[in-house]
Amino acid sequence: MVTITDVAEAANVSIATVSRVLNNDKKMSVSIQTRQRILEISKKLGYVPVKQRNFDKGEPVHKTHIGIIMYCSQQYEWDDVYFMSIRKGIEKECNRKGLTIKKIFHLGNGPSLDNSVLRELDGVIFVGGPSELEEALLYRRFDSNIVYVNHLANNGQYDHISIHFKKATQKVLYYLFSLGHKQIGYIGGIEHRGQTGPEIENPRKVAFQEIMMKEGLYYDEFVQLSNGFLMHDGYQSMKKILQKGTLPTAYFVASDAMAIGVIRALHEVNINVPGDVSIVSFNDIDMAEYTQPSLTTIKVHTEEMGKYAVKMLLDRFEGRDIPINVLFPTNLIIRESTKALNVSKNRNSASEITKV
Repeated sequence: MVTITDVAEAANVSIATVSRVLNNDKKMSVSIQTRQRILEISKKLGYVPVKQRNFDKGEPVHKTHIGIIMYCSQQYEWDDVYFMSIRKGIEKECNRKGLTIKKIFHLGNGPSLDNSVLRELDGVIFVGGPSELEEALLYRRFDSNIVYVNHLANNGQYDHISIHFKKATQKVLYYLFSLGHKQIGYIGGIEHRGQTGPEIENPRKVAFQEIMMKEGLYYDEFVQLSNGFLMHDGYQSMKKILQKGTLPTAYFVASDAMAIGVIRALHEVNINVPGDVSIVSFNDIDMAEYTQPSLTTIKVHTEEMGKYAVKMLLDRFEGRDIPINVLFPTNLIIRESTKALNVSKNRNSASEITKV
């Protein structure tokens, strides 16, 4: 199938230029010669613009082919349903719109992006953060027909969907403040640009540090970072914290999966949640409602983020050339892992509790 990339390469112009010419964008300034060359090459190659790919007797004459690029490995996606939920949203919306998902890449599995497969695609949705090399490759291939979801190093050049991490973190901390907690810790993971690129500051940690410093309540010793955001990362993080011998009265944990591991480590040494330590986590995965105790957490509308990414990509196909940055709202879901602090209670240190 001939793609818009083929037309752009043959005409020696950008994909955005081809898209706007074929969609008869009156606002675009392009020479008559260039416009005519694009139209002639498009006709010669037999390219059909996306919005003209209609249906005949219920069957599509042409399918729009998109690719999904997952920053993580397939195993990591299975272990962290946050990413899986975004992908499901993409797949549902593609199915509803009659789009074909030609290829799903999992970059964490090792192989790099396949140029031969990329040539068959009209556009891509990238879930996570690419390396600078990957970002440059995708830009050369697709120009503006790229939508990023949770690209923490996004510079505003491309369409991007994320959540308002700072507002979400504010909800967590001010809720804990309202319960009387002042000693609040943070447990999270370390993120990188691509798989092996430079470290990126996680926006939850940045917001946590900023708010706690503003309140005069920030302590470095209450921050614990690990290599990931999975259950075993949370479990090992809490094990290291317990070895230090002191616990704050509450923790903000960067993912539900991590929180499950954190609670397991605490239960092993008879530290009660929320009796001894309150826990607030992030994502609101299905399991969060059924853990013991059930998790107070920030609900992220991951599936809707995936669906909206498809809508943004289709909008690009229709000729929009201005990048859009969308921040999805979040909700604080209050369950059983938090409670008001009894200020009169004489709190023991973690080292004392572990000796019980």
